[in-house]
Amino acid sequence: MNNIKNSIRTLFNLSEEEVTIFLSEFNKEKIKKNEVFIAEGGVCHKIGLIESGLMMCVYNKNGNEIIEEFAFENSFITNYYSYLTFKPSQKEIRCIEDTTVYVITRPGLDKLGTLYPFIRDMARKMNEMLFLRNHDRVKSLLLDTPAERYLQLISQKKDLAQRLPQYLIASYLGVAPETVSRIRNKMSTGHY
Repeated sequence: MNNIKNSIRTLFNLSEEEVTIFLSEFNKEKIKKNEVFIAEGGVCHKIGLIESGLMMCVYNKNGNEIIEEFAFENSFITNYYSYLTFKPSQKEIRCIEDTTVYVITRPGLDKLGTLYPFIRDMARKMNEMLFLRNHDRVKSLLLDTPAERYLQLISQKKDLAQRLPQYLIASYLGVAPETVSRIRNKMSTGHY
């Protein structure tokens, strides 16, 4: 929990007391590998903060899974579109590893936002960060090579390449698994 506290304090420039208040409505959950955190088809009413483990956001198209993003330690995870619009989730959020996540529900977050103005400031900053992250992802998909996108992915967390199966990385990059293999081979021989 200390890593989460430090991460939130730094990310939102909060005091120790503010971090404690923010985390007061979160409940710890342990989710097994391959279990679903947010199901496709349901309206999302919760936000997770990952203490340990790895999750992915997955769209299903004609039986094929398309990875939108990965979430790992000290990351927030939710279907933000469904959360904001109250529309059914078009994607599933599932654990890739056994995961420990702290979860806050919509009523809990609404309660905190009503009582503490700094929570509303956090929400605004989170919206800005999500917009920028999505902008960078779309720009990368349009302009960067698969190798550049791979390097961006693994730069987020150094052990990610070892924790993720090649086929999941390929889905995230929008390429065939063989392309990921070629990228890794070129990187290992110093050609990237």
